[in-house]
Amino acid sequence: MSAAGPHPAVSHSERVLEFEATAVELAQAAGVKALEAFGGTVALEFKGKRLDSPVTVLDRETETFLRTELRRRFPTHGLLGEEHADDITADAEHVWVIDPIDGTSNFASGLPLWGISIGLLERGVPIAGCIWVPVGQSLAPGAYHAHAGGGAWFDQQRISVSKAMDERGQVMTLPGDYLRAFRVRRAKPGTPRVEKALPDARTLGSCTAELVLVASGALRAGIFVRPSIWDVAAGALIVGEAGGEVLTWHERHWQRFERFEAVPPIKGEGPPALRHWGKPLLIGAPEAVERLVPRLAWHPRLPRRLQRLVEGQALDKLRQVGLPL
Repeated sequence: MSAAGPHPAVSHSERVLEFEATAVELAQAAGVKALEAFGGTVALEFKGKRLDSPVTVLDRETETFLRTELRRRFPTHGLLGEEHADDITADAEHVWVIDPIDGTSNFASGLPLWGISIGLLERGVPIAGCIWVPVGQSLAPGAYHAHAGGGAWFDQQRISVSKAMDERGQVMTLPGDYLRAFRVRRAKPGTPRVEKALPDARTLGSCTAELVLVASGALRAGIFVRPSIWDVAAGALIVGEAGGEVLTWHERHWQRFERFEAVPPIKGEGPPALRHWGKPLLIGAPEAVERLVPRLAWHPRLPRRLQRLVEGQALDKLRQVGLPL
């Protein structure tokens, strides 16, 4: 012990700032490596039972780099990523959630709409996160980042969701096949023209890119039918800290998103895990979300990929995975 006495304990808020800074540092380092490969010839592989989910060598190498650095710095934290097996102990209070390259098809095609996402959960609640993108607020590469209670930022610039007065001339993002999953109801008769309008729809091919565009005000809103946890772990926090609403579909209605929870696999048997999480999310500027909620309706005939999740499963399991009934 030094003459000055014992070192003061590091406060929780100081630790969260450290977590955020680490996420930014590592995402930027991974981004530099990704930009070196971007625009070149990228060999795509395809994974999944149907071999329809693209992946590159860079995806795996980037996740390996991030996992190695996070494990070295935070040996007691859990690690969850898209490309490698979970590394989470049963008593892990903190879990890092990694998406090494979200928007792989965009990346391989030379389209600069993709991101590197690193989010940190504390008992399932997002508390820090970063999404590095090749084109950001300044039309240059940079990091969107946030920690709980600290606002949202692009590098050193504070960001906010759209402050538009109405939805005319605005843009929102929807999944490519959204018409097979949900539809938009007509406004009630007598609704004023300003309140009838909804933003024009776009599909961009990267959840992380869409999330930061909502957080920075370029997009008014976004809907995700069944995102994976690594798609949204950082972005949900960034949108919320930018003043946006983040809602999830649960028990047959939209409600405020609070935390990620371990759930059992949709198919087959197995223990609950964060990896299996996948609930619909509605995000955006509060006024846009308020206008969208009463206008959205699930399709009466869901596609097979969603029907298979519903048929033959108990109601309590359906509620656990958050699927609309």
